[in-house]
Amino acid sequence: MKLAHPELRDRLAAEYVLGTMKGGARRRFEDYARRSVALQADIARWEACLSPLALKLPAIEPRARVW
Repeated sequence: MKLAHPELRDRLAAEYVLGTMKGGARRRFEDYARRSVALQADIARWEACLSPLALKLPAIEPRARVW
């Protein structure tokens, strides 16, 4: 995976944090992230940006059939 380009790295970090990256692509991305400080910073920035949005969502009690 060639993530030297900042815009590509940023887009993929956003997809990773949002959870839209799946399967083999996600595993390869995680492997690359373990070795890239720049990518780790991009992931942390997206997590910091998106986490407050999740905290604003109301709690929803799952239906009994879910359990």
